[in-house]
Amino acid sequence: MTKNDDAVSTVIAMMLILGIIVTLFAIYSATYLPGLKQQSEIDHSREVANAFVRFDSDIDHVVSHKKAARFSEPFSLGGGDILLSPVRSSGLVSVEDRPLVNVTVTNGTGETVKTVTLNTSLVNVSYVPSFTSWEPQGYRWECGVVLVTKDDVAVPQSSRYNTWDEASGDCRAFLERFIDVDRSGDGSEVTITTVNLTRKKDESFITGSGIATLEVNATVLEEKTIEKVTKITFENCIVGDDDTVSVMMEEILGDKRDETDDVTNVTLRVVNVEVSVC
Repeated sequence: MTKNDDAVSTVIAMMLILGIIVTLFAIYSATYLPGLKQQSEIDHSREVANAFVRFDSDIDHVVSHKKAARFSEPFSLGGGDILLSPVRSSGLVSVEDRPLVNVTVTNGTGETVKTVTLNTSLVNVSYVPSFTSWEPQGYRWECGVVLVTKDDVAVPQSSRYNTWDEASGDCRAFLERFIDVDRSGDGSEVTITTVNLTRKKDESFITGSGIATLEVNATVLEEKTIEKVTKITFENCIVGDDDTVSVMMEEILGDKRDETDDVTNVTLRVVNVEVSVC
């Protein structure tokens, strides 16, 4: 065997090795890669779901306790990056708010009438995935309930209930905590505490495949006291007569109106809760 034969055999051996490597990579890409990427996307979807559940707990805490507090919940907007396939999916998180209730306190008569109005709102937070190798399953936090979304369909995330109607009881309990009426003394004095859940300007939208952080920042505003009150009005600001939330809110406000009869002095207390994503 000559030196040229040795060189040729070495080249053939290298070509065979490269052929085996390419074949193994092709088998990996065709057989294992799709399943691994889908599993990675499933794990990422679970991460987003857990972040929304923790966010729900944060909101429930500030609405229930009505004290200053701050929470943050980080999670990845995209997933699906695995060995030899680092391309990630992406996602969109948006925070929207809508008017909920206006509380107006009036005192004085004739030309000396003065009014103080507290405007409260409610937010919805949604996550929508894109370019995913798994089901385009998103999540939305709405009215104290975490929903799993896909296209125009939304179902509760918790296994405690299967439909929105079944979750409406928790939603009502959540809305009832937005306005507290506490009587003191002989019953003619009350403290009305409201929660204003609103989005933070310029931090209500984020997209991409990096890390997003949902933040909740609750602050207690300076109290206001109004004497010689002549009227207290609770206005339901949710649009839509057939809206389930609107109907529940009207029933809740009916109870609050009964609790503020024959009141002369009112102390207004506001807990402002800013929700943002960055």
